[in-house]
Amino acid sequence: MALFWNKRFLRPISIFFLCLFLTACLTETAPAEPTATLEPTQTSIPSATIDWFPATHTKPSPTETPAPVQASPEIQARDEILIEDDFSDESLWQTRNEVDSKINFEPNALSVVVSGEKTETYSISKHTLPDTFYLELTIETALCSNDDQYGIIFWRNSSSGSYRFWANCQGQIMVDKVLPEGTTRLVNWESARKFIPNAPARNVFGIQSQNGCIDFFINDSYQFSIQARANLEGAIGLIARTASDADLTVRFSNLIVSKPKP
Repeated sequence: MALFWNKRFLRPISIFFLCLFLTACLTETAPAEPTATLEPTQTSIPSATIDWFPATHTKPSPTETPAPVQASPEIQARDEILIEDDFSDESLWQTRNEVDSKINFEPNALSVVVSGEKTETYSISKHTLPDTFYLELTIETALCSNDDQYGIIFWRNSSSGSYRFWANCQGQIMVDKVLPEGTTRLVNWESARKFIPNAPARNVFGIQSQNGCIDFFINDSYQFSIQARANLEGAIGLIARTASDADLTVRFSNLIVSKPKP
């Protein structure tokens, strides 16, 4: 009986463990499928930056020395006054009373009126201008048309002729020289700096002579220079000329001639 029970009991146990063994074999994890290997990704190489404006080798230019700047002549300090004329002495200037030209004294001025086309008139003083000087004269226009002219005569009848510093009503200036054989233009017409044109207008003319060089100024502004012979002297005069049949009226005042300091 005991033997029967043992066999009867052992058989199920054996079957149970056999089932466990078979189940374990069946349920054993199947080998994992091999993981697909990713192909290596090809990394793009960045393209080189294009230099649109490559530096070029520039051949150094030779060093240039700038030309020296020429300073404009300046009005020199005055040493002494040689002539001072307020036009109160009527014996010092010529006057006229003609149909086409009238030159008369006003209080502290000399008035010049010119009528008729291309009419010229002038007044010569008893003042003698030396070789070295600075001359200053105020000129006012009351009536003035295009191409009418007026100005200063200096060194009249000197050994080198008579010099004339002209202005016209447009604001241009010119210098010429009168000789027995004719007139020579020393500076052609050019626009003046700081000049008040037309009429009514008031401008201060300046002429400076030193060592054969003559500098011209208007309203203390340098205009140009010319060369002249040394040791010249002559009278001072005033001049006016019309271009049309319209009247030209000019007023001259405040004449001062001084000696520049050396």
